[in-house]
Parts: sequence; structure tokens; C-alpha cells
Amino acid sequence: MHPERDQNWRDEQEVLLGPKGAAQECDCDFVSSGDSVIDPQILQFYKETYVQEPLEKGGFDGNLWKWQFPDYTKTYIVVADVARGDSSDYSAAHVIDVEASEQVAEYRGKLDTKDFGNFLVSLSTEYNNALLVIENANIGWATIQQVIDRNYGNLYYMNKDLKYVDIEHQHSNRYRSQDKSMVAGFSTTSRTRPLIISKLEEYVREKSIIIRSVRTIDELFTFIWMNGRAEAMRGYNDDLTMSLAISLWVRDTALRLRQEGIDLTKKSIDGISSYTYSGVYGSNNDDENPWQMKVGDEIEDLSKWL
Repeated sequence: MHPERDQNWRDEQEVLLGPKGAAQECDCDFVSSGDSVIDPQILQFYKETYVQEPLEKGGFDGNLWKWQFPDYTKTYIVVADVARGDSSDYSAAHVIDVEASEQVAEYRGKLDTKDFGNFLVSLSTEYNNALLVIENANIGWATIQQVIDRNYGNLYYMNKDLKYVDIEHQHSNRYRSQDKSMVAGFSTTSRTRPLIISKLEEYVREKSIIIRSVRTIDELFTFIWMNGRAEAMRGYNDDLTMSLAISLWVRDTALRLRQEGIDLTKKSIDGISSYTYSGVYGSNNDDENPWQMKVGDEIEDLSKWL
């Protein structure tokens, strides 16, 4: 389209923009970017190793991609980031296998808040009534309200002051909806945002999460540091990136601590031993009637007291 943009023009752009800027703007090459939150070389490894075509592209718009169908012996978590549905942003959701740390399904599309809430309830129910985590910033409340109206029983709640992770009470809207110290959904604030970004970088750097979607990997390539803040490069989106970061943070805090509590309880129960005494308490003679007691010189029948 631009035959005048030859090698000489490309060399001039490198002088003007620098090697990194020219690679991004002229070649769409983000592997050479040093400002990426995630090391581009690691992302390239993911793209070559883990990325696969989905087994099924479903949903009304074909944007629900599935790499694994529900396994009823596994535990899943569904994490969603909500957009208005009429702008450049997308509503996004991940389904993560909690134990395997693997992406098994993903949605990225444009739905209004009510329809997205109904969609998330259906998706979470399909994947074994998965823990449903919805970012509650701004428009997210409309989707959360729809989930509550549908009476979904495994909606994520978090403590308002964010001082601690309440592992006993962050799993059901049925019991926490009246608790003023708990808030439905996940709050991305100046306090939690660095935590979830750090958790995302850690998981990907250590290759502890399996990402199957090329859409997610492409977003991670354009997720950069901008004035000390991790965000999408101008003209790109980070909806899948942020929902993935939240899912990893929740997995590593609330769900991990909850599982450790369950394991400790099991160990405590297993450590309880029992002893069966075959004799009769209060008597040295096994032939004596246990319902009779010697009171003075007389034998009293205790069964009459009963």
C-alpha cells in the first residue's frame, strides 16, 4: 500500500522512534519491547507451546471458546471483567481449572450487562457451579445484580477494607448479602491492582499457568508499563488480561487458604483415635449385672430409675 516506505524509510523511523518504538509502530513486533509487563520471549514460548485452536466455539456470537468440556470431578473458577457492550472494550471471562492451573474456556465479546450476567450464571453452572468472580468497578455492578437476582449460590464476596481474605465467607451470596462488611465481586483498586498484576507476572514467568487462547496471549504482548502503571498499549485492550490476573490472585489466596483449612480439618479428624472397653465400668466382675448397684447391704436395680 505504501511502496515509498522502503528500507531507507524504515531506517529513518528507527532514528526517529528508536529501535523499540520502530519495531512496535512499523513492524507490529512487540517481542523486542522492553516495556512489556510479561517478558515477550516467555509469551512467544506460550504461543508456540500451549496455544491451541478451541475444541468448540459456542455462544450466540461464537466467542465462547472451549478447550476442555466440564469434568465433574474437578473444581473451576469463572472470572469476568465487564464492559458496557457498546464501546471499544469487551466483556471477558475465563474458566480456570483450579487444581491444574489451566485455562479451559474463554469468552470475549460485546454483551449488555444483563445478558452478560445471565451468560455468566449459565457458564458457571455448566462448570460444576464454579466460584464466580466479577470485577465490581462501575458497570460491573449491573452484571453482579443480575447474578444475585438469579440467586446464584457461589458468587465471590470480599471484605470492604481489603485488610484480609475471608476464606469462610467469600463463597456465597446467600449468607453474606446482608453483611455490611462484605461486598459482592472483586474490587480492583490502587491497593489490589499491583497485587494481581504481580501475581499474573509471577505465574507466567514461572510457567505455572497453561494459557490456550491466542486472544489472551496477544493481549499480554501489548500489556505494557505506562508511566509506572500496567495497562494496555494505546489502541489495544486488556479485558482478558485483567480477568486472568484476578483469577490467579483469587486462586492463590482465598481458594488456596480455604483448601489448606479443609486439609487441616481432615488431618485432625484422621488423627482422632478410638478405644473400645469391653468390660463393665465400676465392677471387677464381668458376670455382674451392670444395671445393679450395691448400696450398703442391699442391691439396687438402676433400671427402675430410668
